[in-house]
Amino acid sequence: MKLPSTIVVLSIVGLLAFTNPKLDSYEQYIHQVITQEANKRDDLTRTLGTLFGGVASSFIANSTVRNNYVLFSTYDSNLGNQHLKVVGVLGNFFQISRSQGNDHVQ
Repeated sequence: MKLPSTIVVLSIVGLLAFTNPKLDSYEQYIHQVITQEANKRDDLTRTLGTLFGGVASSFIANSTVRNNYVLFSTYDSNLGNQHLKVVGVLGNFFQISRSQGNDHVQ
């Protein structure tokens, strides 16, 4: 009975490690966030979001601190005057905090 449970645990650990998102996936996620936020605004902001969203997401990703824990990763980013903390697991991203200005601790 021990062998099947060991195989299950090893399979789950392997799945988590294999699907731990890389920084380039996080950049795509940030691009989506920028685009979604821009789409909530006026036409000019939407256009600017479309034109410069890729450049902005690249800049944000390059200044992001990624902590890789093998099975998942955390990402700390500054989006203008906001600090964003995100967890990446199973190929997905989940925002865990968002603070204004200098409310975050570094």
